[in-house]
Amino acid sequence: MFQLAVYGKGGIGKSTMSANISLMLAQRGHRVMQIGCDPKHDSTRLLIGGGSQRTVLDYVREVPERDRRLEDVMVTGSGGVMCIESGGPEPGIGCAGRGILTAFDTIRHLGADGSGADVRLYDVLGDVVCGGFAVPLREENADGVVIVTSGEFMSLYAANNIMKGIRRFTPDRPRLIGIVLNSRGVEGEEAAVRRFAEATGTRIIAVVPRDRLFASAEAAGHTVCEMFPDSEAASAVRGIVDRIEEVMSGAAMDVPRPLDDDQMSDLAAGREIRPGNRVPADVPLCTGCEAHTGWRQKYSCASCGAVMALARLRDTAVVVHGPRSCAYLMDSAYLSTVADLYTGGVYDDPMPDNIYCTSMDDSSAIFGGAGCLADTMDDAYGDGFREVAVVTTCVSGMIGDDCDAVARDFEAAHPDARATVVHTDGVINGDYFDGMDAVMGILIGSVDPSAAPVPGTVNLVGSSFFDLQSPEAAAELGRMLSVFGLRVNCRLLDDTTMGSVRSFLGGSVDVLLNEERAADFEEEVMAVTGASRRVMRLPTGLDEYVGWLRGMSEVTGLPSGDEESRARSRWEGFVSDHRETFLGKRVSLSTVIPRNMDWMVDMLSDLGAEVVRFGFTKGADERCGVTARHRDMLIYDYGKREISADWETLHPDLLLYDVDIPDRYPGNSLRMSRIGPGIEPPLRFMESVADALSRGCGE
Repeated sequence: MFQLAVYGKGGIGKSTMSANISLMLAQRGHRVMQIGCDPKHDSTRLLIGGGSQRTVLDYVREVPERDRRLEDVMVTGSGGVMCIESGGPEPGIGCAGRGILTAFDTIRHLGADGSGADVRLYDVLGDVVCGGFAVPLREENADGVVIVTSGEFMSLYAANNIMKGIRRFTPDRPRLIGIVLNSRGVEGEEAAVRRFAEATGTRIIAVVPRDRLFASAEAAGHTVCEMFPDSEAASAVRGIVDRIEEVMSGAAMDVPRPLDDDQMSDLAAGREIRPGNRVPADVPLCTGCEAHTGWRQKYSCASCGAVMALARLRDTAVVVHGPRSCAYLMDSAYLSTVADLYTGGVYDDPMPDNIYCTSMDDSSAIFGGAGCLADTMDDAYGDGFREVAVVTTCVSGMIGDDCDAVARDFEAAHPDARATVVHTDGVINGDYFDGMDAVMGILIGSVDPSAAPVPGTVNLVGSSFFDLQSPEAAAELGRMLSVFGLRVNCRLLDDTTMGSVRSFLGGSVDVLLNEERAADFEEEVMAVTGASRRVMRLPTGLDEYVGWLRGMSEVTGLPSGDEESRARSRWEGFVSDHRETFLGKRVSLSTVIPRNMDWMVDMLSDLGAEVVRFGFTKGADERCGVTARHRDMLIYDYGKREISADWETLHPDLLLYDVDIPDRYPGNSLRMSRIGPGIEPPLRFMESVADALSRGCGE
């Protein structure tokens, strides 16, 4: 079977040419199938008496897969031509390019390849350059390509882009049959097209006159070749078909040489076309991509980051507007992160089941997903949620769903509910942390600026509550706050509610967690609300804890009692009891989780150990708050290769790491998991370090 793609700018007459070519091929004894690949679905109109036919995409949307048959979407037209229209979405919604892909998959699945056709003609819109409309250009779909153009610049510009598409798929294989000049009567038209054909290394295979017979035939719902077979117009079509049959019999085709922008300018101005600056086939990555490919630590998409942040709001339904697979992976990631916190006693209430998905598929990607989004939001409302947050994904972003309009309609239908849209669109809007930051920006913007501070309350602020996610750490935090009789007003952002976030300013003191973005969030709260806040940082280790006790006494006006002396005694006792184990040992630190490590460096020094390496694997950002006082020791871009090299040269007795280590690290190692604030969690971790040093084996 010979596969022919007819391309051209919209309105240039490619569908008229396609129908006439198909009919004449059929009249010469070929079994022809014509597939219209334009959302207007008017390619086959002149072959079926001027009417219209059911499109493949409408059929896919309306008929279950098990009930579909090829004959339902294929109409036999003039000359026995088998006619199929792919169709497309309504203007302004969905993705017509994705529709082409779906239509091709559908008709192939329904048996189009076994229809007996020896010529398959694709009539394709040529001034849309997205991947979907380029599908017929792929080597497996088109043996030869005919380009229909006029002498107008934009028509030639579209023809040039089509040539670029051909070269993209098959740089060296001849597949261009030639150019059809469908005359518009423009002065100097034929000369301009001939200059273009010569410059691009192809030929004009027919000059179709501007003839009123085309309009007369179309008004009657037929091709000009059928109604006026002896006309000059029909003769031009015969020239096209002659050339196609020559190619089918083995005649050579052309490898196009598309023009660059400067050359196209010369063509438009009537100047001599200068030599071109050819773009190499292997186009390098953009600078943004190049920056990311060097990172050793890879993060998931912005949509995932947004979902992971919003899922912590137990009174909020999180609607993932995307495929079910995306939501499944995000939900699984969230559950694996927090499930043990509920079963382990860190959180008392049952774990919320608040992640929903619109389950976008081909149909919603092609025709738009606003309907399934509205239905899913209504489902969440029916389940009792009055706060609904929509997270966009790659699919919903690319097809242009107006999620904000759906959210407005939802609020109009449910006056007691609030809807928020987080525009993350997957990789388009960054990585995991960008998605989380987008959510934090929205939440901070929702803080009620009129809320008055309530004495005896604190807010915990940070993007990651990693070091608080153990029963021991939770208990220690509770004990630390109880020294001053404090209770938590809001955890921004951890297990909490939207109501708690809105009343954020009701906390009298903000306690920042030891991670890099906590201070940024606090500054944003102040900028958005105009409030002046009293701020403390959550301490880890003796020095920080003593400073925290004194600072908290100052901001609350309450004494800390004998807590400082108790803490010093406990810490110094531990150092005395374990110094012999640590004395003279060489320790290497490797972290990818941005948190303050000063206390660990200090304590290892107090215990008599030597820190021989302090490395941070996220080398792309040297502004991170990993350390404050020991930044001079810190090296960046410290990955698995460097860890292995250090084993060979530094011979550490123990490597302390969190999430990045060579698979077969030969030395003694211990993972730094959830350590926690205050005194007791760090001491418990250092006990495990002492055990690892004593055993001489990793965990």
